[in-house]
Amino acid sequence: MRTLTIECSSSVGSVALTENNHPIITRSFENPRGRGTMLFRVLDEVIAESNSFDLVLVGTGPGSYNALRSSIAAAWGIAKARHIPVQGVSSVLGYDAAEYFVVGDARSNQCFFGHVSKGRLTNPLELLSPETASGRLISGIPVYSTGANLLNAEILHPSATTLARHEAQAGLAEPIYLKPPHITPSRPKTT
Repeated sequence: MRTLTIECSSSVGSVALTENNHPIITRSFENPRGRGTMLFRVLDEVIAESNSFDLVLVGTGPGSYNALRSSIAAAWGIAKARHIPVQGVSSVLGYDAAEYFVVGDARSNQCFFGHVSKGRLTNPLELLSPETASGRLISGIPVYSTGANLLNAEILHPSATTLARHEAQAGLAEPIYLKPPHITPSRPKTT
């Protein structure tokens, strides 16, 4: 089975074409705060080189709001145009290690925190203060950050190639939101 995988949750995005978990094409690109247009250029290149694929898999975050929504919309569009399935998988599974912690900036003195072991989250992702997250770390297990300088973590971006290995855990291609949307209420009109 050939899978086109898109991962754009951090400032470095990637697109991969794999066949039975073996990489055929891999491309990385700068994706600053999800405002980069490189995703579409890279997708064009990979699709032009790939001939065909059977599934579109997309990283669902958590991560950059704009980038996740753009990459998920692109995944849906490609799948619909080709009449193939689209699925999503959490971007925190995009690291090539047997066990690790992953953290990312969730703003307002919070970070998202996850512990992955044997390719699975040990618990649902959490929003924690950096101090609380630091207390949950286990010595000897690597800590990766999606881009923020948190908990002395190694800054490492999730990989589309690695995400493709987690196809069995895929579900809906919808962004992971760890916080409710921030909406500023309108002011009442004064006459």
